[in-house]
Amino acid sequence: MSLFLQHSHHARITRNVIALGLVSLFTDAATEMIYPLVPVFLISLGSGVFLLGVIEGIAETTAAMLKLVSGTLSDKSGKRKPLVVIGYAISTIIRPLTGAVSAAWQIVFIRMIDRTGKGIRTAPRDALIASSVDDRIRGKAYGFHRAMDHTGAVVGPFLSLSALAILILCFHVQNPLTALRHTFLFAAIPGFLALLTLIFLVREKPVPDSTDRKTPFSWKQFDKNFMNYLWIITLFTLGNSSDAFLLYRIQGAFHQNGTITSMISNTPVIGDIISRFADPAAQQRLQEILLVLLAWAFFHIIKAVFSTRLGSLSDKAGRKTVIRIGWCIYTFVYVAFAMLDRFPYNNQIIITFALFALYALYYAFCEGAEKAFVADLVPSEKRGSAFGMFHFATGLAALPASVIFGLLYKNIGPAAAFGTGAMIAFVSLLLFTILVTEKNITPF
Repeated sequence: MSLFLQHSHHARITRNVIALGLVSLFTDAATEMIYPLVPVFLISLGSGVFLLGVIEGIAETTAAMLKLVSGTLSDKSGKRKPLVVIGYAISTIIRPLTGAVSAAWQIVFIRMIDRTGKGIRTAPRDALIASSVDDRIRGKAYGFHRAMDHTGAVVGPFLSLSALAILILCFHVQNPLTALRHTFLFAAIPGFLALLTLIFLVREKPVPDSTDRKTPFSWKQFDKNFMNYLWIITLFTLGNSSDAFLLYRIQGAFHQNGTITSMISNTPVIGDIISRFADPAAQQRLQEILLVLLAWAFFHIIKAVFSTRLGSLSDKAGRKTVIRIGWCIYTFVYVAFAMLDRFPYNNQIIITFALFALYALYYAFCEGAEKAFVADLVPSEKRGSAFGMFHFATGLAALPASVIFGLLYKNIGPAAAFGTGAMIAFVSLLLFTILVTEKNITPF
């Protein structure tokens, strides 16, 4: 833990940031007990990739709209924590109900309400982090928060695996779909732990008094440099579809590779779980569920390990440098996923895991630095609105991004979908380099 907390002799990550990190850890553990299994769940309900794009796009757009409103409200009221509590409470209550749906389209409403909670909490929480830490280690603070979030995302799939093992071995559940439904219900436990941590351990620092609180919200209150950053990152998001599509792609590679599924079947405990199912189709589906969970956990281990360090790097090397490296990685990974079918099936699993690890580094480079950049570019009393605009703009782009990606994937193929994403990312990188100016933060 000391590696996370100590940056220098002068400043440390505060108790508040640590508590908010724990909240994100528990929340993401709950989310990731469900999220990586949604593609498999949709297929079990008889749906496919296009509906996946619609679900993810609508969910993220719903959250985006509320992030702008909640961020602005937190600036006007001078209080961040009440909105954060409300947002986490909504998601905690609704998320496990994914297991109760009887048709694929019903997941749209579950995800919308879940993302409503995320929309309410995100901008005030990010502003609360900025006000809880020294400006000179802001990148590290956001990187630490993302690392805790990703640690939860590692824990979540293993909680799912444990729940599946208990249901199948102890309670003799014989239907993969039924096992998934009950696993989703268990996600309520870490969700409530997150809510209790937030209520009892997070303390709010009052927002500085300002005459701007009485001024109606306007985009014009922000300078051209911030607005350039905003629309360029929105453009980048148009090429950045839901990670659920990567899971869909990975599942396809697993499905075509008999060697890897045979290896899973011969693994102790896991092999015993699979052997409980007499139906070969059920065995195949369960193998894919387990493999997707392991791939998703591996993905988040990389992000958890590197997010704090690379967020801290942006405090020293500059936000633009770190963000540009991340966007370059993203472009390369999407190009590689576009070309994945050109490799032999037996090599696709190795290549997929290597690309997944590299893609995780894109997140580690960018997530903390992009948020710290927002806080750098605006006054403290406007940060709630600024983060609201940031999340609103990027979230609003998520609907067309995911829907377009889903249409391209279904009607033309994965190469066209991933190739389009890579092209948009590269154009965004060039515009970001030319049009956005970095504010200097005095280093230690």
